[in-house]
Amino acid sequence: MEQSKKNIIVLSIAQGLSVTSTNINMINTGLVGSILATDPSYATLPLSLQFLTIAITLIPVSLIMGRIGRRPMFLIGAMTAFIGCLIIAYSIFDKVFSLFIVGSILLGFSQANQQFYRYAAADNVSTKFKSKAISLVLAGGLIAAIVGPEISRYSFDFFSDFVYLATYLCAALIQIINFGILIFVKIKKPIPTKNSIRPLSKILTHKTMIIAILAASVGYSLMSFIMTATPLQIVNVCKLGDSASATVIQWHVIAMFAPSFFTGSIINFLGSRKVMMMGVLLYIISICFSIMGQTIEYFWISLFLCGLGWNFLYVGGSDIIAKSALAEERAKVQGVTDFIIFLFVASGSFLAGNLHNNLGWEIMMFYTSIPIFILFLSIVFINPREIKTT
Repeated sequence: MEQSKKNIIVLSIAQGLSVTSTNINMINTGLVGSILATDPSYATLPLSLQFLTIAITLIPVSLIMGRIGRRPMFLIGAMTAFIGCLIIAYSIFDKVFSLFIVGSILLGFSQANQQFYRYAAADNVSTKFKSKAISLVLAGGLIAAIVGPEISRYSFDFFSDFVYLATYLCAALIQIINFGILIFVKIKKPIPTKNSIRPLSKILTHKTMIIAILAASVGYSLMSFIMTATPLQIVNVCKLGDSASATVIQWHVIAMFAPSFFTGSIINFLGSRKVMMMGVLLYIISICFSIMGQTIEYFWISLFLCGLGWNFLYVGGSDIIAKSALAEERAKVQGVTDFIIFLFVASGSFLAGNLHNNLGWEIMMFYTSIPIFILFLSIVFINPREIKTT
């Protein structure tokens, strides 16, 4: 088997393992924070600092990868996640909130490394195969959709006196396995071309790149926005129960990653622009269902379509970004574009609770149509050319 194909398989598994630990933390971090924090208002502070760490380390991580290679940074990221999970586990044992914050920051740094798995898979493959490489790596997240919630469900009270301690020990063990998997990644450093390196501003202001960044940013931030607010509506407002909320979110995550097995092929057949338009239409239908009713069926359909829309927008945007940079431009381009994307994501997650509390579900969901409408107009009227070669 060619090394490039081995890399895709390895990175897809690593994606699943990494996102599994991330999902475990996302499910439990607020609950742990509420136990350890002296003031309940600080319960989500570790998660906020985790998001902030991801955002501010994306560019440095990408630049370091450009110098020392992908694999060393991926291994450092996995080991950092392992240490972070152990620190959080110890913070639960010793009931020290400050240690919980330290562990969360380390997880943020690890997640910044994980963001580049998809680009790494596309490094040493032909331009035509980049779409499939990116989508197949993201498909590994399907592991997390199934495994993460189940680990959280059955491990949280394993130690009755230290709730959630066993959960983070499991998350740490997963990262040891991830470290062992990532050892098998072998990616050649980019060979400089004879072309002169373009200014970053010129690359980022190209019409095609603007739409790619906008698609990935809007798709990811709206997904974060809707997914964060949905449990609040299901459990606290509609009183449908935690089990209903878990089921809706689990199928939402499945919808996010399962299509990646064929998204790359669809992009090769239709082109990134049409796939991103499909993502926009899926989001529009998702928003309509979220406003039409508030039974479990409406939430399920809305969140499932939201997951599909995220996949088409994020993979479509990432495909264009991966194809837009020369070998020696990848580090700075991918670092900056992911920084922009994640700023949108962090903002969406931060605003969700506040807007849901102050505006209510229907008005909040209505407002999500504004960025989708802007993205729709951008794709239709700017009409970028498809990128065929780097």
